[in-house]
Formats: sequence, structure tokens, C-alpha cells
Amino acid sequence: MSLLDIYLQKNGKKRYDVFKETGISQQMLASVNNKSVSSYSVRTIQAIAKTLEKSEGTVLDELLRLETENAYFEVYNAEDLLVALKNKEPYIIIKGEYNKEIAELAKSQLSETETLGLELGSAGLVSVLAEVILHLADLFSSKDIDKKKIESQIRKYKFKKVNGNEFLLYLRQLDF
Repeated sequence: MSLLDIYLQKNGKKRYDVFKETGISQQMLASVNNKSVSSYSVRTIQAIAKTLEKSEGTVLDELLRLETENAYFEVYNAEDLLVALKNKEPYIIIKGEYNKEIAELAKSQLSETETLGLELGSAGLVSVLAEVILHLADLFSSKDIDKKKIESQIRKYKFKKVNGNEFLLYLRQLDF
């Protein structure tokens, strides 16, 4: 889980904002992003605190609380979704108007029963062939690059409608 990204998102910021405000390298922020809070350096906590205009203690407390909650990454647009997919977030909540676009993608996915039937009937070859066909379709597609990235990465997730305004995406591998 990319704890730092989720924490910054909840505070209306991004890693780039921390870099811009404090000068701490983006590589350093990316390296701590997937680590536990206990491995964050004092310098990193100070940079986050300065960006958010909070005390270091408050930032540390909030990060620790968030770490124990197993928070979901909230997505409101394609840019947020690309960040979540790149970080391989285990749980992603789609909110707001972007929910309508995701609903269209959800319709194109087979149900779990249909997928299982196809895979068992073909000894798993359908999955391999489907990936090849989808990659070929992407090569000749006129969709923009971001949309292609989203469609190729989102196949790793299952969709669950939470309510009328939200979708939960979770990694398929979490079912096993």
C-alpha cells in the first residue's frame, strides 16, 4: 500500500507538492511510499509536516493511524486512477463523476462464474489468448495513452459496486 500517497491525498496534496515546498527529492518520497511508517526518516516526516502546515508529531500520529486502518486509495479522475494503478494499490475507491466511466469498464468484465468456466474449459489458455488479443487491440486503438494504460492495468482488479456513487476495485490476487 502506498501509505504516503493516501495520506497526502487525504490532505489535498501530492508527493510533488512536498518536493516543491521542501526540496526533498522525489526519489526519496517514492522510496518511502511503500514502506511502513516506522521506516520514515525524520527528514521525511519534517518535510511532510512543513508541506501540510502541521506538527511532526501530528503527521506521525496520523500516518500511524492510517497505517493500521488499511485505508483505501480514493480516486476522482483518470490521473488519480493512474497513480493508484501504478502503485498497485490493493483497494481503490472510485468516487464522484468519474464513477460513470468506471461503470462502463465494469460492464465489460466477465463475472467470476463466467471467467472460471472459460478458464477451466480451456485449461487456462483463454487468459493467455485474451491478453494477446487485448494487447493487439491496444496497438491499433485510437484511444489516448492514459486510457489505454488504465484499461490494461484495470484488468488486474475486480469491481464491486459499493453504492450508487462509488465503485470498489480490489486486486484479483487478494481473493486467493
